[in-house]
Amino acid sequence: MKRKSYFFASWLILVVIFSISCGPKAKAPEAGKARATDLLRLLPKESQGIFVWDVHRAMTTPVARRSLQDKEVAAQIEELKNKSGIDITQDVFLVVAGMLPAEAGESKPVVLANLRYDREKILSLMKEKSPESRETTYSNSVIYYFEPEQKQEMGLCFFDRSNVFLGEVASIKAVIDVSEGKRESIQKNEEINSLIKAVNTDSIVWSAFLLPPEALAELAKSNAMLNPVQKIRSLLMSFDYKNNALMADIKAMGADEAQNKQMAEFLTGLRAMGAMAASKYPEVTEAINRLQITSTAQYVGLSFSLPEDLLLKLGDRVKQEVGQSLPKWD
Repeated sequence: MKRKSYFFASWLILVVIFSISCGPKAKAPEAGKARATDLLRLLPKESQGIFVWDVHRAMTTPVARRSLQDKEVAAQIEELKNKSGIDITQDVFLVVAGMLPAEAGESKPVVLANLRYDREKILSLMKEKSPESRETTYSNSVIYYFEPEQKQEMGLCFFDRSNVFLGEVASIKAVIDVSEGKRESIQKNEEINSLIKAVNTDSIVWSAFLLPPEALAELAKSNAMLNPVQKIRSLLMSFDYKNNALMADIKAMGADEAQNKQMAEFLTGLRAMGAMAASKYPEVTEAINRLQITSTAQYVGLSFSLPEDLLLKLGDRVKQEVGQSLPKWD
């Protein structure tokens, strides 16, 4: 009887050790029920940056509803819906993006989208746009490649009925590994998690990035005035819509108080130059003049609040200058 007890205890210990070593599997949420944390935990630990966009909430803002009533915009949204089966005003709920460390100068992005979609319609559109595309099976998922002849392999994975992954193929594979407990999640990344705590995660759009020192050093070499930039180590951004106004808060962190002050002075100069350059566009000048630039011992910050009437004027100006609000899908 004692031998059986020892055998059972040993077997139980082995099961527990195996379960811990494999790690918990992160499940993807159903369409419309996703929270940012649900998708963020699918990103791998080594991610150097994250971006979160509550698409469904953004589409319900007054300024978005007003823009969607534009005949040209509505026609292009309908065209996209007919070709892909996705109504971006109703079917896309949440988008989370991650940036893995670059290799050979090439960034490694991955996007996780929580949405309702028609798999066959999307595949049909893919084959129409990229006849040479191919597919491969990775673990229990299928990855479809875009333009496989390109140096950087980009792909798409229908992870489940409510979630799609797209981006650099190696990054998609890393997300799949995290979902299966074969790889550590970004939840283990202390640097990123400390940045998340400093961002307004209740905003419609927010992001946090660790910036590569070597890239900033190269940028600083291009212009002596940009020298303080190379001291920045992280960038935090949040955008929200409250009280009929678009509100933004951007913070560059890592430099010391003197360098932050120098950078704030540089940005203030750029703001003045921008206002003069846009003098023939009153709405653009007003938007530029609303930019608030501050510096503290911890960061240099840029914030603004643009009221709805100004946003609509800016939208009309962009439409006049660019000519199109959305790309054609022909």
